[in-house]
Amino acid sequence: MQFTVLPVRGQPVSPVPGQAFLVRDNWDDYSFKTTFQLLCVDQDGEIREIGAVKVGRFGMAAPARTPLPGDFETLGGDFFSLGLRDAYYERLRELGGELQRTVLQALNDVSFDLDLFARARTENVTVTSLLRTVSAHTVAGRFRGSGIPAGSSAAVTEVTRRRLFDALRRTGASWSGSLDEVAFLRRLYDLDGLKSHDPRFATAEGDIVQHCYNNPGDWDDDWVFGDDRFGLCDGSDEVLLRFLAEMIHPAVRTDSGEVQRLLALVNDHLAADGYELAEARTVSGYPVYEARRIPAGRRTAHPAPPVATAPVPPGGDDYAAVRRAARGERKDYACPREPVPDGGQADVFEAIHKPTGTKVALKKLHSKYPPERQVARMRREIEIGQLLNGHPHAMPILDVGASHTWFVMPWAQGTAAQRQEQLREPAELRALVDALASVLATAHDHGWLHRDIKPSNILHFDGRWTLADWGIVRRPRGQTTKAGRTGLYIGTEGFAAPELSGTPHEATASSDIYSIGRVIAWALTGKMPETNLPLQPPPGPWRPVVRAATHQDPKRRPQTVHDLLALIDREHADVPEDPFPRAQTLLEAAGTGDAAAADTLLALVGDHPEDYELHIGVLTRLDTQQAGAALEREAAQSQRLLRALAEHVHGDDTHIVQFGEAAAVVIWLQGICAHAAAHRDWDVLEEAARTMCTWDGAWDQWNAQDKITPWLRTLTDEAASVIAAVLRDHPESAQHFSHIADDRTAAPRIRQAVRTSAVT
Repeated sequence: MQFTVLPVRGQPVSPVPGQAFLVRDNWDDYSFKTTFQLLCVDQDGEIREIGAVKVGRFGMAAPARTPLPGDFETLGGDFFSLGLRDAYYERLRELGGELQRTVLQALNDVSFDLDLFARARTENVTVTSLLRTVSAHTVAGRFRGSGIPAGSSAAVTEVTRRRLFDALRRTGASWSGSLDEVAFLRRLYDLDGLKSHDPRFATAEGDIVQHCYNNPGDWDDDWVFGDDRFGLCDGSDEVLLRFLAEMIHPAVRTDSGEVQRLLALVNDHLAADGYELAEARTVSGYPVYEARRIPAGRRTAHPAPPVATAPVPPGGDDYAAVRRAARGERKDYACPREPVPDGGQADVFEAIHKPTGTKVALKKLHSKYPPERQVARMRREIEIGQLLNGHPHAMPILDVGASHTWFVMPWAQGTAAQRQEQLREPAELRALVDALASVLATAHDHGWLHRDIKPSNILHFDGRWTLADWGIVRRPRGQTTKAGRTGLYIGTEGFAAPELSGTPHEATASSDIYSIGRVIAWALTGKMPETNLPLQPPPGPWRPVVRAATHQDPKRRPQTVHDLLALIDREHADVPEDPFPRAQTLLEAAGTGDAAAADTLLALVGDHPEDYELHIGVLTRLDTQQAGAALEREAAQSQRLLRALAEHVHGDDTHIVQFGEAAAVVIWLQGICAHAAAHRDWDVLEEAARTMCTWDGAWDQWNAQDKITPWLRTLTDEAASVIAAVLRDHPESAQHFSHIADDRTAAPRIRQAVRTSAVT
C-alpha cells in the first residue's frame, strides 16, 4: 500500500485503490503535533475516512511535528502509531483483514505490536501526546479485543496443542515462571475485560485470585491450558504463540538452563506445523523470543535448540557471572561483620561473591529466625524485583535464598542522598525523575506501589538511576496475603504521602507521585522535608510540578506517572516564539521591494492559521502587488492562507472585528483579486473572491464596496465568469451590488449574478 502525506486540510488527488492518505492536523499536545487523519481507498476506488491516528518517533522532543516522509509504503522502525478511537480499528476491519493488517504493520501500530508498545510507552511523545486520551491499559487490552486481526486461521493443530501441553506438564516447570498467575496473564490479556466463571466475581482476575491464591487447591496447576477464556486450546495461532514466547521471556523466567529446555521442547512440537520460537531481540543481554514461520522443507525435522547465550544483566560481565553461578547458597558470599549504615527493615552488606570475586550487595533480614511478617515483606520485595528484572531503572536481583530471608543485588556506586549537589543540575534531576517514572509506570501497570521513595532508596548504578528497596511494597489488589499487616503508618517521614499514616493499604499511584515531588523539592532546596509541611523549590518550572504532586488531597495530584510526566513536560516546554515581531520585520523588508521577504511572510502567516493579528494586522498591510505575486508563486499555500483569513471573519475569543478592520480586509482582498485577474490566475482569483465576499457579506462596508463596484464593471470573459459564479454562491454579498444589475457597462454574467441575488 502506498501512503501519501497531505498538508492540513489537504485533499487527495486522483486516488486509486490500494492507496492511503495521512492528512496532517494542527492539534497541539503540549507542543507535540502528531495527529493525522487516515483516509484509505477501497477496492471500488471510494475514499474511506478511517479516523484520527497519532504518529510518534523515538527520541522526539517537544516542540516538534512528526517528520513523516511525503510518500512511503512502510514507516521506518523509528516511528510508531496509535489510533485514537475504537472506531479507527473498526473501520479498518471493515476494509478486510488483509488490508487492515497491512495498514497496521505499515504504520507500526503499537496496539497491534505490544512489544513495540513496551519499547515506546516511556517516550516523551508517547506519554504526552499518544497516550493523552488513551490509557496504556486500553492499548494493551481493549483495542486488541475489538477488531485487530489475530492472524490467519489456525495452523497449529489440536493434536499438536494437546501433545505440547502434556509435555509442558511433565517438565514440572510453572507456566508463569517466577511470576504469579495474575502478573503473568496481565502481560498478555485484559483480565478486567474477561468474564469470571465464578458468579461471585465480576472479572477473570477475581476468579483467579479466589481459586489460585485464596483456595490454592481448587484448580490444577495447569488450569490455564484448558481455560477457554485464554484461547490456548482452540484460539488463533497468534494467541498460543505469544503465550509460549512469554513463558520464556527473561522478565518471566530467570533460569537460563530452564529457558533453553523449554525452548527446545516447544520448538520440537511446533516444527511440524510450520512454526518456531526464535530470538528476535535482547533485553539487557537476555534473549527475547518471538514466533516465526519456518520453510516447509524443515517442518518435519525437529530444530535444534539455539546455542545458549550468556545473559548480561545490567552492570556488565561480572554480574552476569554471579547470576550464572547463583544457586541460592548463602555460603557463596563473604560478608563483613557490620552492615552498611541505615539498612532499614533489613541489613545490607558489602559482600563478595566467592566464586567470582565480584563485589555485590547482600540484603538479609536482621534475625536468624525472623517473624513471618518480615519474611513476607522480603518475599514481596523479591517478587517485584524479579518482575522488574531487565528494566533499566530497577536494581536487578542476582541470587535469592530459598527461605526468602536474603537476596543479592549489584553494588551501586552511590545514592541520591550522596549526590544531592549533582541533582541541582537540571539534566541530572530530570534524568532521575524520568528513571523513577519509567520503573514506577511498569510497577503501577502491574498493580504494585513502592510506598517508600526517598533519596537513600534511589541508587546510581552503571551510569543511571535505579529505584531499590521495595521492602514495604504493596502487592496488586486481591493479592495481599494478610489484610492489615502493614499497620497504621509506613514510609519515611517527610517523604511519605499523608494517607500512608492512616490507611496505607488504600494508597494509590498518587502516593508514589507525592514522594517523587518531595524528592524533587529536597534536591532543589537542600532541605529535608517535614511531615505535613510544604516544601517548595524556588520559582521555576519545577515549582508548579512539586505543588501539584504534593497536594494533601490524593485526588488533586496527578493520578498516574504519565500524568506527572505530561505536567513536567508542559512546565519545561520551550515557550513558542511569538511570530508577530518577525512578521512585522518581514513586512517592513517586503515594503522595500524584497520579494523573498514577502514569500517568507506568507509562509509564516500560513503556519499560524489561528493567529488573528497576523492575518488582520500584518497580512492585509502587505502591498497587494507583492502579495498577489507571492500567492501566484505558491498556489497550494495561497488556498490555505485565504481560507484561514475567511475563518477570521467573526474574530475569535480575544478579538472583536472592528468596522475599519473589516473594510481594510475587503479592500485588500479586492486588490488581490484585481492582480489575479490581470495575470489570469483563476485559482487565486476564485479563492480571493470567495474570501472577499465572505467578509463583505458579513460586514457591509460601503467604502469597501466603493472599491469593488468599479472593478466589477471592468471584468470580462473568463474573469467575469469566475466572479459571477462566486457572487451566485454568496448572495449576501452580491445583493450589495444590485445597483449594477441594469448597468450595461458591466458584463452580462455579472449583472445576472447580482440580479439573481436581489430576487432571492
